Amino acid sequence: MKLWATQLKAIDPYTGELKTWMGENIKAPTWDLAQKWCNENGKGYLEIIGELIAEIPEKEGEPDFENAIHYDIIQLN
Repeated sequence: MKLWATQLKAIDPYTGELKTWMGENIKAPTWDLAQKWCNENGKGYLEIIGELIAEIPEKEGEPDFENAIHYDIIQLN
């Protein structure tokens, strides 16, 4: 199952400014079905922004590519 990244726009409670925030990741086979799931499950405020294919952690201020999680490879298993 593919993993989709989301975002939402909301008021920052500290500054009162409208900001864009990262939302939760959604599992779905397609972009459209991920957005449909959000809309039908009380999360219509989330907008799908793309497929999440990897997460690269940080080690001492630098990218730690050795410990990256590759979601596109996981999907093939």
